[in-house]
Order: sequence, then structure tokens, then C-alpha cells
Amino acid sequence: MFLIVMPIFLVILVGYVYGRLKPDSGEADKLINDYVLYIALPALLFIAVARADIADLKQWGFVMSTLIGIVASYVIATMFAKSMKIGLPQSSIFSMGACYGTTGYMGVPILISIYGEQATLPAALATILHNIPAIMAVIISWGVFSNRTTKNQISLFRSVITAALTTVKNPLTISVLAGLAFVLFDIRVPIFIESFASFLGNAAGPTALFALGLGLSRLNVRKHLNVTAGRIVIPMIALKLFAQPAITFAVATYVFGMSQGVWLAVAVVMAAQPIGAGVYVFAKKYNYLQDIISLSIIVSLPLALVTIPLVLNLF
Repeated sequence: MFLIVMPIFLVILVGYVYGRLKPDSGEADKLINDYVLYIALPALLFIAVARADIADLKQWGFVMSTLIGIVASYVIATMFAKSMKIGLPQSSIFSMGACYGTTGYMGVPILISIYGEQATLPAALATILHNIPAIMAVIISWGVFSNRTTKNQISLFRSVITAALTTVKNPLTISVLAGLAFVLFDIRVPIFIESFASFLGNAAGPTALFALGLGLSRLNVRKHLNVTAGRIVIPMIALKLFAQPAITFAVATYVFGMSQGVWLAVAVVMAAQPIGAGVYVFAKKYNYLQDIISLSIIVSLPLALVTIPLVLNLF
């Protein structure tokens, strides 16, 4: 299994090496990331969902075990943060790091390369399930709690609306919702649109992995490596790489009775993804833990080189 996954990590390595050799290629980084986020991945997720039968979407065990794994990791991280005297809204960044992974940029390419087209639909749904709870929790937390001692306090309702709009405007969410519209209204995707989306989507995997490597090449590990950072990074990575997939697997298997199959594999592998770059985006947005989050991202990735093949061996 390691040999199967190794080429995927080599693409990330190529992106990393290119980024180190071309430190002035910032504009290229942005173009590649924009292509992945706004074009290739949305096309892949849209066509995967749009071609599905409505019966294929009724995977409640998959949905619930995925969400329970996310929520459990988030809550445990929040409790751990509280024990370190980190309260809301700051703890939401730490908690997001414990449950938000590289599902689109890394999870989707890995699953499709191993399981083929049959993994595309569950991977698409998992990507959205992993995006919505964590992003909304962070936005609501900062909206409600960041200004609670000032006259500028934002109401819970307004924060929820802001979080919902931010999540819905995510291109990955839009693509899945568009695909669901085709399924729910029983609309057949025109052949030329299917061919066009498939053509674009085929580039999503390697391009996303290359872009991930590029992003990692810009992070400075030595600058942020210290004991204080380790107290936050280690539990965050432990929750993300070990606790979340273990909880997801246990709930899927023992609560919902999911047997060996691609849906169970996708649920657990997506839960086992390393910490996603989206966490850094919010850390930077709210000016909190940016350095530590960047360190946790780059440390969790090589660890995933070991943990993900181990998870895949279960299936």
C-alpha cells in the first residue's frame, strides 16, 4: 500500500522542490491554487454528484459517522484548549486544526487513484461534510465572542448567516450543490457538459497535490519550532491523524454497521487527512496562531505519509 500511495506524495514533493527552487514564483502559486480551487476540483465534484442516482446519496451511516468524527475531534480539542487557558473564540482555531483536513487537495486524489471512479461520489460528499461544520464553527465563534466586551458585539443570528453565506460561497460547496440539483430534479447532464467537466476534473488530482507542495515550500519550520509551539501542535496533530479516523471508524462500524467497502474506506481516509491549509487561512484572517498553525500543517503532512497507508491497509 505504501508503494501505491508513494507516487501521490512524490507529486507533493515535486511541488515543494519547485517552490524552493523558484522562491519568486508567487504569482504562479496563486494561479495554480486558483485553478484547483475554482476550476478543476469543482468540475470533478460536480460531475461526480450530478451523475449519481438519488439512491446512491442515501448513505446515512457514512454521513453521520463522518460528522460525529468531526464534531468529536472539535469538542475534545476545545476542552483541551480550555485546560491550557485558551478560551473562545481563540480555541476555535485550535479546534478547527484538530478536525479539518486536506480532503480536496489530497484526500480526493488519493482515493481516486486507489479505488477509481467509484470513490469519486463519496469523496465529493465527504469534502463538503468536512468543510461545513469547522468553517461555520470558527466564523460563528469569532462573530459572537470576539467582541462580547464591546458595543460592536455581533448577534448569534447574524454570525450564523455570515457563516452560512461564507460556506455556501465556497466553490467546492457550490459545485456539489449544483450536482445535487441535477440529481434531485432528475436532470440528465448533457454529454458535452459531462465531457467538459470530466476533462477539467481529470487535472484536479495532480494539480492539487502540486499546489499543496508549493504552499508547503513557503512555510518556515525552523522559525516556529519551539517547546511552546509543541504543546499545541502535538495534541492538534494527534487528534487529527489518530483520534478523528479512529472515532469515525468506530462509529461507522459499531454504531451504523457499515461493512468493508468504498464508503467506509472513504469516511476513514478522509478523516485521516493531515491538517488542511484552510485552517491557516482563518488563523491569518483572525490574526491568531498563524505561525503554530503553519508548523502543524507542515509537520502533519510527512506523518500522514505513514498513517494514511496504515489506514488504507485496513481496507
